[in-house]
Amino acid sequence: MAVVRLKDAFVSYYVRAKGGAGGGGRSAVGAQILKRSRYYELSALRGINLELCDGDRVGLVGTNGSGKSTLLKVCAGALLPRSGIVHIEGRISPQFGLGSGMRPALTGRQNAELKCLYLGVSQTEIHRSVEEIKLLSGLGDYFELPIQTYSAGMKSRLVMSLLKLVRGDVLLMDEWINAADPSLNTTVGNLQEELIRRSKILLLASHSKRVLEEWVDKIVWLDRGEVKAIGRVEEVYPDYQKWIKSKASR
Repeated sequence: MAVVRLKDAFVSYYVRAKGGAGGGGRSAVGAQILKRSRYYELSALRGINLELCDGDRVGLVGTNGSGKSTLLKVCAGALLPRSGIVHIEGRISPQFGLGSGMRPALTGRQNAELKCLYLGVSQTEIHRSVEEIKLLSGLGDYFELPIQTYSAGMKSRLVMSLLKLVRGDVLLMDEWINAADPSLNTTVGNLQEELIRRSKILLLASHSKRVLEEWVDKIVWLDRGEVKAIGRVEEVYPDYQKWIKSKASR
């Protein structure tokens, strides 16, 4: 069983204050800025209550700086709340960027081996897994060359093939979904779909209506670190779009 539970969670970032800045407050975008005596407090999440369990497919929407990425990082254990409770059950699989952790000076093979180690693939299985990745990617001899020599499409092929290694009960995704090279073969293209379908809980941030309608049942709408609305896609997303248009027309 997988569980994600946040109760009255607050998350802040702190920046040293310089000069005689003003008293802080709210801006058109981003977190609320609070001026303290020697530092600024950026209130990134404020009083978040969220509970997810097996079978939940949830999307995060909101403008830049609304707290989507911060919420994902809290669920991944990369950030601790200033106050409140964060309780996670199940293996977390954070997928925050297609190329995160890749080392340009290393070959495709060496990067695949490092990814195996990072994801906990046993030593006895690494060689087999790397050969499978090479075959899936279709890179041929380029697999043995530094990835700094790759085109953007070749890098996409390698990274999407690495999805074969990913396992987790709670899948956290930030924006990159469906960003793969359209020339990828069907097997590699299906890895992303398989990854999503086998996860027990999906929590993804996306601005794409198509992606949200395809992969999630419920939306959490964040604004300046607070939950503005939670509900089914067809209920919340139209209101979110109207709100975005009204902000743009001001």
